[in-house]
Formats: sequence, C-alpha cells, structure tokens
Amino acid sequence: MFDRLIAEEILSTAAQRASALPFCEVEDLYLAVNGQLRPTPDRTAKAQDQDVLRLHGRDAVLPESGREWRYALFTFGDSGELNGCLVLSAPSAPGPPQLMQLRNLGGPRPAASPGDPTAGHPPEATGQLRYPDGSEDTEERLLSLSATVLKLEARARVQNALDRTMIADLGQRESREAYVAEVLSELTGRPICIEDTFGNIRAAAGIGPGRPYAQPGPGARARIAQLWLASGSPVREPRRLVALVLPDKDVLGAICMLETDKPFTDEDVFALEYARRILHVELAHRRSLAQVELRLGRDLVDELIAGMDQRAAVSRAQALGYDLGAPQHVIVAQWQPMTGGDSAVVALRKALGELRTASLVSQGSDMTIAVATGAPTGAELFKVMSRLLHGASGAVGVGGPCQEVTQIPRSFAEAQRALHIRTHSIEPSGLTRFDQLGIYRILDTAGGQPDLAGYIDEWLGALQHTDDSRGSDLVHTLAQYLDHGGNYDSTAQSLTIHRSTLRYRLKSIRQITGFDLADPEIRLNLHVATRAWRLRPQTSAGTRPRAGMSSTDRRSPA
Repeated sequence: MFDRLIAEEILSTAAQRASALPFCEVEDLYLAVNGQLRPTPDRTAKAQDQDVLRLHGRDAVLPESGREWRYALFTFGDSGELNGCLVLSAPSAPGPPQLMQLRNLGGPRPAASPGDPTAGHPPEATGQLRYPDGSEDTEERLLSLSATVLKLEARARVQNALDRTMIADLGQRESREAYVAEVLSELTGRPICIEDTFGNIRAAAGIGPGRPYAQPGPGARARIAQLWLASGSPVREPRRLVALVLPDKDVLGAICMLETDKPFTDEDVFALEYARRILHVELAHRRSLAQVELRLGRDLVDELIAGMDQRAAVSRAQALGYDLGAPQHVIVAQWQPMTGGDSAVVALRKALGELRTASLVSQGSDMTIAVATGAPTGAELFKVMSRLLHGASGAVGVGGPCQEVTQIPRSFAEAQRALHIRTHSIEPSGLTRFDQLGIYRILDTAGGQPDLAGYIDEWLGALQHTDDSRGSDLVHTLAQYLDHGGNYDSTAQSLTIHRSTLRYRLKSIRQITGFDLADPEIRLNLHVATRAWRLRPQTSAGTRPRAGMSSTDRRSPA
C-alpha cells in the first residue's frame, strides 16, 4: 500500500509538470501495480494499452493517431523502480530541447546490471525501446547529440560576438575594454567590470552608480593571482567571479562577472573565460606597443638631457608622435622606497597623461626623468603620482622652460637642483619648481656656482628694464628702502627725495613687479637680490653710477 501511494505521488507530480508545459498535454496515465501497468482511472481497454505495454518501461513515440504526435513517458522512483507512464500528445513533434524537458520529468533511468535476467534476450522480450523502424535507442542518442549541437552553437555565438569587439568601430565607447564589457553583459545578462593592474575599474556594463564591490588591496590581488595560477579557472570572490589577464608574472588586468539572483552556470564561465582571452590579446598588444614606445622614448630623453642637435632631435621626436617645437620643461622624480621595474616610469607617464601633458619619460640610475610639453600643474602632478604609487613619500623637481632643444640640458640641471632642495628641506615630500626656489637658488651649492645672474633677473628684471627704458632709479630706490628696514623717513633722507616721492616710487614698484612688499618671504628675496645687484660689474647692462649715493650704497654688503 505504501509503495502504491509513493508511485501515485510520483506519477501525479510528473503529470502536473507535463501539463504545465505549453507544447503538449497529458492524454492518459498508467500506474504500476505489482509490476503491471494499469490505466488510471480505470477504463475500458484501448489499442494504445498494448503499444505502451510492449515498450517495457522505455520511453518511445507511439503509433500516430491521425496527424497528432503521441509519446509514452515512463516515471521511475529514486531506486529506479517503475512507477507509471504518461501518454502525451501534441499537434506536432516537439524539438530536441522540449524532448529533453520531458525526459527530465520521468526521474532517473535504471541501468541494466550484469545479473539482469533480461540481458542477452531479444528486445521484444526485454522491453527495450524500439521505434517502428526497429532502430535501438535512436531517440536518446539524437536528443544527446542535439543538446550538444545546441550547446556548441550557443558557444559559437558567444565567440563570434566577442571576436567582433576586436575589429569593430568603438563608436561612442571610451575604450575596447568598455566594448568587451558591454557585449559580455548582453550575452550573459550579468553585470561586468574590467579592472586594471591596480584593481581600479576601467570599464563596466550593467552596474549602477558607485563601485559595486570594495577595491581589492595588494594582498587580495596577490591571493587571487595565486589561486588563478593554481586552478587555471576563474576565482570565486565575494559577489563576483574573477578571471585574470596574467600572461607571465605581471597582472595586466581582470574581468569580473558579478552575482545576481541566479547561480553562475557553465555557460557563464565559458563566456567569461573567452572574454578574458579577448582582453588578454588587447592588453598584451597594448603593453608591447607601450614597451617599444617607452624604450625609444627613453633613448631620446637620455640624448636630449645630454645635449642633442635641434634638427635630429625634432626628427626623432616626430617619429614618436611628439612635438618638440613647443616650450618644454624637464621633470625629475624620486620615490621612497625606490620602486622596482618600470613602476615610477609608468606612474609619471600616466600622471602627465591624466593632466593632458604630452611627455617622453625615461628612468635614470636614481630618478625618473620626463621631458614634457608646457608647464604641468605642480600640486596636481604630485597628487596623481602619489595616488598611482600608493604613497606620498616622494619628491618632484621641475626645471625652467626651454624654447629650444639645446636648452633642455639646462632645464634638466635646474630640475635636479629643485629636487635636491626639496629632498633636503623640512618637508622633503612634494613638488618644487626651479622658478619658485627664490633665495635657495643662490644658497644651494649642490648644483655648482650660485645662479646670481638668474636670481637677480628673476626678482629685479622688470625693474631693471623699466629703469633702462625710462631712466628711472627704481632698483636703487628699492635697495635703499630695504636697507633702511622699510622706514620711509630714513629712506627718503638717504635718497634726498621727498617722502611723497618715495611713496609714489614704491607704488610703481608694486605695480611693475606684482610683489607684495609686506610679505616677509618676498622682502627677503628682494633684499638679497638688491645686495647681489650691487656686486655686479659696473659694465653689465642696467648698471650705471647714481647721483646722491649715500655712504650706505658705497660700503660692501654684509
């Protein structure tokens, strides 16, 4: 009784599921009672009954009745015992996928054992599946083959769609990675993120605003790489499945498939792995080009800072797509601890790229060197490099502008001096420009002879030009004013002028130079510059004897 109840339950469940399928309907039910199939509910015998009994528990197509398709689907228990049979009908024969759905309703199929008493007997005696044409297991083999063909066709569509991302026009997309992420997301119906070497998301599809998962740190990335190398398959991480682009020891990037309410399938994994191969080709090609360009750029930078002919330099630069015709600056950088390989070179190139500054970058023995077009924003350059190198323990020096290629060695020397002064200052981390060194340009002796002429021109050049063109004495007036500690009365007396005349001259000095004479740093630099100005040979430009010179002017500067 208990066995019959179980058989009835299995048969009823299978009938309910079959009725829910849109392509067929349940025509008859047979329940196995004491090993014999009986129609349920009880009814009079039909010719169909003999067709079902002759199958001996093997699914098969029944002889047609009119134009309908009819099918006998047997149900089995967990131990493989026969529980019953469903007779299904449809206007036309379903395709292989629908047949596979029907076969799954019947439960596990029993396998013949060596001791099976039916083994070795003809099919008619054993109840093995026979079609009207007498072929054995043809439908089962066709179903398996059809499923394999469908699977291969689906994977071929995935491959073709991803292959097209390598040759198709990008359109409005920002990068090839964005195209791959978009296509993979459409194929799988899952959110996709593509990361760079450092775990930053460079392209995504199917995600909302904000980062969908925490950025992995260096330790987490190293662990994922170890798991990838050990298994050779995507690594399961919280909320995502990760496939790495790891051609050798360096991770070029990663492609991540995010979780949804549905579990990952074999087809999802196949699509992810194939997309990784596509991304591998793109990133490896890009890295090869970058390495060639970097090597050629390094050679050119090394020759430029050493001194190079203008015509040859311009020709070499044009071959690399770089314009040496615009004003150039030399930039040098040091980071602690010293970064290995090309990390600092890559970081400086990326930082200048983010600031839209064209550049050529090289790696010296103890510093990274760049020849850059225009003057990059100092604070921003240091911030971007600190972010890329994961730390602000570094220093950057920027040389003065170069209007000609032959001036690049001078800008390189200036950048080195700016870097030296920065690293030996109270705040060794940061960026220093040579044209902002002020008094340090003559106090620092590491660069050789103090740059007195350049220092004087930086602070007093505008006033000297005005004096030469107008015949005024603004530099001398400023020197006296600073020597007298900013005292109006004593300054006016030493210059033998009225106090109001002194005020007028000082106003003109502020307007011409743009300097705030009340700023202590500016006053110090101007005072040192005027003292150095007095030491120049009398034959130099802009220097002439002055009437009414006091004893203060004639004594040597302290």
